[in-house]
Amino acid sequence: MTAILPPDIHLARRGEVTCRNHQRLGYDRLARGVYGKYPSTAGSDEWEARRGAFLAQVAAIVVTYADKGITLYGPTAMQALGVALPTPLEDWGHCHILIPPTVSQSVRRGVVIHRTTREFEPDWYLSLRLSAIALAASGSAPRTDGFPYLHPVEHWLQFYRASIDELVEIGDGLLRRQCGLCTLAEVTAKLADLDGRRGVDKVRQALRWVRPGTDSILETRTRLVIVRAGLPEPVVNHEAWIRGNHYWIDLAYPDERIGVEYDGAVHVKDRTQMEKDINRRRILQDDGWIIITVAAPDLRQPEEIVRSVESALVLRRGRAQRQW
Repeated sequence: MTAILPPDIHLARRGEVTCRNHQRLGYDRLARGVYGKYPSTAGSDEWEARRGAFLAQVAAIVVTYADKGITLYGPTAMQALGVALPTPLEDWGHCHILIPPTVSQSVRRGVVIHRTTREFEPDWYLSLRLSAIALAASGSAPRTDGFPYLHPVEHWLQFYRASIDELVEIGDGLLRRQCGLCTLAEVTAKLADLDGRRGVDKVRQALRWVRPGTDSILETRTRLVIVRAGLPEPVVNHEAWIRGNHYWIDLAYPDERIGVEYDGAVHVKDRTQMEKDINRRRILQDDGWIIITVAAPDLRQPEEIVRSVESALVLRRGRAQRQW
């Protein structure tokens, strides 16, 4: 199947858009010998703008390898699909591709080539389905239809050098509450199909801690801080009903009515959303919930998070009933 890539990309060898005329024609140089247009950043936050530019560059690289039978690899595949990665595993400056064993290595600036001894076939149907999901999740990001992917679980295995917690963060990203790429059953079945492949055993260890229905990587990181400290595991995205309305709580102990929520900086510039969040937390607290708010600096000093959660559990359960 032929790749369905953004139509407004031109190869210099075709002679229509070149290094001599691309600026006059209103095109950007996306890669060596490849010209197109970076998406508008109007109304986009920093992450959306970065990802939009990244996808344009990936499209430019993919079109130059269109006849090689390549797929995206590791960080490039996950970032193109909109899966947030732990910072040490991100790579926005390079396009990682996997090439078949029979294809000669063609080096380009900004491209990291991974070779395999195993024959593979890009899953174009899955590519289109996953790209549509990723587009819906990213909002203003350019179309990624036609990017060559393997199954998302295979891309997960490509991080076999990552720590267990980093693999858990990626796994949660595949099973998001909104626009998730897989179900837990699909992940489990695919791992069975890949039995014996490098990284499968480690990913299976991580899968024990993966939870469907999360909303962000920092929510996952907060949960791992809590459970790694030996505290009971909170419920992910608990739905609390109050006076006929439902409120989602990032991490919750429903019996004790304790909620733990990650509060990012994204709402600071959005006064309307900030006011909604304040009102929502007031309603939860009025209904008897203890809400513990976690911010980015807290994750650098996780003992403070643990202390707050433990204190709330002790308060609600009573010291005599501590059973963890």
